[in-house]
Amino acid sequence: MAQASTTLRVFVDEPPQATRAAPWALYDAAGHLTRSGSAAPAAWPEADRVEAVIAAAHGRVAALELPPLPPGRADAAVRYALEDQLADAPDESHVALAPQNADGGLRAAIVAGAWMSAFVEGSRRCDIDWDRAVLESDLAPSASSVWRWCASSIGRAGFVSTDRGATIAVGAAHGDDPPAELALALARAGSGVPRTVRVDADGAGPAFLAAAGQATGIAFAAGTPWRWAEASPSAYARAIDLLSGRFGPEPRLSSRATARMFRPALWIAAIALSLHIAATLGQWAWLRWQSFAMDRELTALARAAVPGFGQGGAADAAPALALAHRERDLKHRAGLTARDDFLPLLSRAAPVLASLPRGALRSLSYADSHLLLDLGQLDAKEPSRLQSELRQLGLVAIVAPTQAGTRLRIGWD
Repeated sequence: MAQASTTLRVFVDEPPQATRAAPWALYDAAGHLTRSGSAAPAAWPEADRVEAVIAAAHGRVAALELPPLPPGRADAAVRYALEDQLADAPDESHVALAPQNADGGLRAAIVAGAWMSAFVEGSRRCDIDWDRAVLESDLAPSASSVWRWCASSIGRAGFVSTDRGATIAVGAAHGDDPPAELALALARAGSGVPRTVRVDADGAGPAFLAAAGQATGIAFAAGTPWRWAEASPSAYARAIDLLSGRFGPEPRLSSRATARMFRPALWIAAIALSLHIAATLGQWAWLRWQSFAMDRELTALARAAVPGFGQGGAADAAPALALAHRERDLKHRAGLTARDDFLPLLSRAAPVLASLPRGALRSLSYADSHLLLDLGQLDAKEPSRLQSELRQLGLVAIVAPTQAGTRLRIGWD
């Protein structure tokens, strides 16, 4: 026989802390209160479910009339409808929704986003895993033409639940006057003014009820002092869960289920990584072999074309350089110019050098197949521009600062 589930509900007035005591109530599977107390999180009784009851002062419930909305569109529509009613900017308020009624009626629970963030972060630090979080004021069912003023006593803060299901956080009564927030709401109710205000709070004697009725023009009637832990199971069932959207619970999986779920993916990743490593090593070996073959062929060509190559000397280490020098020597012997001679090199760089500021060029020389230019003081961006434009012409320019300005070395390599 399966064990009956139990529910622990904790009243949260401030974000949880490991040393802060909070009132709690334990319920059986039928939703009946079995025992209650107050303790820090570590001393709360064990239960199958843990729910938070957020104090009414931290949020409210709004009742809206909207046309039928498709899934996924309700949140944006509600935020638009509440735009002029939110104390914070729309993006700074957390809004959780109840399912929309067939007649278009929809309730929305509103809590400041900063407070919800602090609540979630405090719960995480205390290792509290809530199954639900509801507003205290969402636990008082509404009645036709009746507003309910709920508090432990008229001298303490509480909330008002209207006949449409909306709620208002209110302060304490002052003498024989009802809370200022309640009086203001009644004055602004217009055609929605209730027939009766039921005072579910201790201390509401006949004299106080008569004085409050005379001050507001609405009949005040005594009810039963409000106790959040004594709300009906149906009230808890219909309450809006605040743990939604960005504050929704993360999926929880056992470590064994997690490992089983990821095992095929890990095998695939391991096989793919092995194939990638094998392919990379194969490609590297192939490129190394090609490079070695090209070097061998280039060395053989240099030995055949360049006299003295392979008999010692620095040129032996660079067959490509030896071939380039041999090509230049043969062109010179035939009365031709090589591309790295002074005039061809200067002709290639001339379009860029012509853009130098007047007087910037102090000296021009040629050595080792490169142009050497000594320039005066230039604008900070000028050397980079020269390098970029020479690179577009296929030339390599090396810039070095000097005491007098800048030195530029231009060549094909």
